[in-house]
Amino acid sequence: MKAKYLLLPLAFLAVAMVSCGDDDDVRKTSIEKSDVNVNANKSADPSARRWEIPALNNGNDYITHYTGDGELNYALEWNKSANHSQWVAYRYDNYLNKQKVGRSDEWGADPYYNSQPQYQIDIQTFKGYNRGHLVGSAERLYSREANVQTFYMTNMSPMNGNFNSEYWGEIEDRVRDWGRSCSAGDTLYVVKGGTIDDRINGSVSLRTTNGSRIDMVVPKYYYIAVLSLSADGTAKAIGFWMEHKDYANTSSSFLKELRRGSACSVDELEERTGIDFFCNVPDWIENFVEKAYTLSDWNGM
Repeated sequence: MKAKYLLLPLAFLAVAMVSCGDDDDVRKTSIEKSDVNVNANKSADPSARRWEIPALNNGNDYITHYTGDGELNYALEWNKSANHSQWVAYRYDNYLNKQKVGRSDEWGADPYYNSQPQYQIDIQTFKGYNRGHLVGSAERLYSREANVQTFYMTNMSPMNGNFNSEYWGEIEDRVRDWGRSCSAGDTLYVVKGGTIDDRINGSVSLRTTNGSRIDMVVPKYYYIAVLSLSADGTAKAIGFWMEHKDYANTSSSFLKELRRGSACSVDELEERTGIDFFCNVPDWIENFVEKAYTLSDWNGM
């Protein structure tokens, strides 16, 4: 299947589209190019209109973390009922993908909740689980400040240790490699998260900075949505959905089967999560790149 689209500066755009797979049975269609975007975020915060940011849920807290150079390091939506992020969103380009520093290991409470300590998770381990980074430490090495921000407790999710390192890591490592390969003019947009509705594996009790206790849900599934826009105007998208468990098999053949079997279209991911990914992208792009994916377009798959 072909699922890459060349965003040419023409009134009409020829694109190739089928549902999913690896074949080259291509159907051509003409799509009118326009800036119409009926589902874009309407927030007064300009960061909410960036391409990596999903449709906002007004019932959650929208949190942004900037570095001193003015770069948006990442954003997230925090659900106070689940005491877990709804999603985290960030991008790679040929500046944000630089590897200038090492891992800081500087764990911290999210300063967004300094004035609301009843919601501010204190620095602590998660009993029975890894503190699983959503925005990975290794994904933010362009400055020490950027790396430190990945250690905020709002960026953590309770993960089974083997799942985190062996299985989910199979997907995260590929996404990181795609981001690090960005050259001038390339951008990779990433959204990550876990299910925090009724699809959970219980919860873990945590301490807040005012000494109270809260329960953070443990997601039953984790997901990633990825949109790539290259300097030559080519766009492509892919999603991943994986059950949170120890698969008890680390053979290379199984890991390859797992990561390929976890791939899906972004449209399918939206159906599973109820989240409108890449809602700020013009509809003529969003509506087509989200429908399909091609494994061979993504290195390492």
